[in-house]
Amino acid sequence: MTSSAVQVQVDSPPELADAVPRKADITVVVPVLNGMRFLPRTVPTLLAAGRHSGRVEFIYVDNGSTDGSEDYLRYRASDGIRFFSRKGDTIAGMRNFGARQGRGQYLSFIDGDCSIPERYFELAVSVLRSTGAAATGCEIHVPEHPHWIESAWHDLHYVGRNRDVQYLNSGNFFVARSAFERVGGFREDMLTGEDAEIGERLVAAGERIHACPEVKAIHFGNPKSIPQFYRRNVWHGLGMFGTVSWNRLDRPTAMLAVHLIATAVGLTALVVGPLSLQGKVITALGLQLVAPFATIVYRGHRTRRWGSVASGILLYWLYYWARLHALALVTLGRSDRYRK
Repeated sequence: MTSSAVQVQVDSPPELADAVPRKADITVVVPVLNGMRFLPRTVPTLLAAGRHSGRVEFIYVDNGSTDGSEDYLRYRASDGIRFFSRKGDTIAGMRNFGARQGRGQYLSFIDGDCSIPERYFELAVSVLRSTGAAATGCEIHVPEHPHWIESAWHDLHYVGRNRDVQYLNSGNFFVARSAFERVGGFREDMLTGEDAEIGERLVAAGERIHACPEVKAIHFGNPKSIPQFYRRNVWHGLGMFGTVSWNRLDRPTAMLAVHLIATAVGLTALVVGPLSLQGKVITALGLQLVAPFATIVYRGHRTRRWGSVASGILLYWLYYWARLHALALVTLGRSDRYRK
């Protein structure tokens, strides 16, 4: 069976192209849950990249889809796709399981709603071999004609420079199997945040994670409404304590604490403050903007771009309230019941 590929062009530095060995054993692990909105669009791009590079195996791990994803992936078995079902597993567990089924010296973790360029695998191998890093990838890209939420959130987070980082999103994460196994893979008890947590362990073990814009993936499953954005960030927030310890508070959790304190002070000012009612309301609302505004200033410094301040403040205000929602779910022991 032949399949058509969605061609995604990528410009890569000559030094990467020249350094690429055309053959490398790569195991691609793709977790799936009700992905039929995306699979017919994303699967052909992975297969095309695999044919271009050679010696790439594809392992799709399904978590109980009910929308025909299983039938579609089984149908593509003749293209080299291996399919497994792991109903009820965490996404970290699905990724670890998929990695164990393969034999590649490199592991490529890509989400089912992501497409990749034809040269993705050879460029990723080249980055690791030319830099000595254990892992590579890049922040996800948005598709053409994105929703304003996709565009604004991407602008706030996409750095797009070659550099060493503390972690990369596990939806676009290419890592040497030896380093992955040395640190024990993803933590399977975490509902979310497994990518940040394994990044910390890799760096602590002396490994490097090198972000490279050429090793890119286009993500089609981004939130496209305020309710979707809020639910997605509640879900992501359920794993917020995976990178927190008694002697280390990561930046997102620290800013969540700032937002919680600002909210408490604002509520106190509304009830017992000496100001007029108008002054109390202005004070409370102003305190709500402290953490969001500080965050977009930090993000602008990191990305070297300044988009819409109003959109950024709105999205980060929702983000911090979603994180407070997640904190309540974790505290009450109800996080395992939440679905994005």
